Amino acid sequence: MGRTLADSPAPINSLDALGYSEFFRAQVDADPKLRELLPGRVVAQHRGEWDVLTAEGMHRAVLAGRLYEERERATPGVATPLLPTVGDWVLLAPGSGGELHVIEHTLTRHSHLERGAAGRRREPQTIVANVDDVVVVCQLPRPGVHDAVARRSVNPRRIERYLSAVAQGGAQALIALNKADLCPDADALVTALRERFAQVPVIPTSATTEGGLDQLRERLRPGSTVGLVGLSGVGKSSIVNALLGRTAQKTGAEREQDARGRHTTTHRELFLTESGVLLVDTPGMREFALSADEDDVGGFDDVQELAAACRFRDCRHRTEPDCAVLAAVRNGQLARDRLDSYHALTEELSRQQALRPRGGAPRPGSVKANRSAGRPRGPRGKPR
Repeated sequence: MGRTLADSPAPINSLDALGYSEFFRAQVDADPKLRELLPGRVVAQHRGEWDVLTAEGMHRAVLAGRLYEERERATPGVATPLLPTVGDWVLLAPGSGGELHVIEHTLTRHSHLERGAAGRRREPQTIVANVDDVVVVCQLPRPGVHDAVARRSVNPRRIERYLSAVAQGGAQALIALNKADLCPDADALVTALRERFAQVPVIPTSATTEGGLDQLRERLRPGSTVGLVGLSGVGKSSIVNALLGRTAQKTGAEREQDARGRHTTTHRELFLTESGVLLVDTPGMREFALSADEDDVGGFDDVQELAAACRFRDCRHRTEPDCAVLAAVRNGQLARDRLDSYHALTEELSRQQALRPRGGAPRPGSVKANRSAGRPRGPRGKPR
């Protein structure tokens, strides 16, 4: 059965099992001061405190005061220290006199999933760090449900928003269409989404009957970190429980009248399956803005491949002559709604970037920062 890492007082076999790769070792080896600190991975986050699993076991830790001060003193356009989140690798100093350990440094991330600044947030929020795969969970509609449920159940535009964020952060995406056992039109909906998202695996699942979970397990590699995202009530926690083989997360369902799910998952936490996969369940998010830290909208490889044949390199695929993307729409190779979604997300990204201070450096740990630093990229296009 899978384990809740935050409840494990003893270390697991090695940090390698938690994803401590050469990418992170090299950062520590390059700085003598960092080599004096204790590496560990954040497995749970609380208000102002973090659970960090190290080779010594679990430690509750706080952030060094100087890092808070550096963030407060930071001027617009200047990169600020990362606030650790679940999945981060951090370096600890022991607390004095039995006090909590102190997080002195957060290692550069090789990937992340984040949502852009929106509402009252002043900067993007990282959902999970150093994630290899992200499963976008949707629910297939049951017969006789309210119209609001049917509309919200499988919304291609919302899926594209998630896929774009996953691609921006350097992870790989999968789509899980949950509650397939309750939907009589499951086959037709799955086929339609596979046609629209031809480059992303689309797997119909049922956490109740465990249908499709073997296909999902085959996609998840031992030692990899996998995040699950989606609206509340779609079955993320049920899938986590099924993959773990036990009840680790509370579950809930959407309201019948409007498909608004209950937030049964209120925080993020790492879980370890028997096969060695690290799972992160995330709270349901109704708001998911794109991050302005990246230059391009991700998740539209089909549009970008067509764009390579456009007459103009800076073609916006609207009214330009000899536009290969518009030609693909006219001949039915590309759906008009797919291009409309691309335009909508591109415009949103432009608005986000317009709000960012001019000359601002990419935040440390962002995929763009990794590219700017010339860090090598690993298999499947991710930094190593």
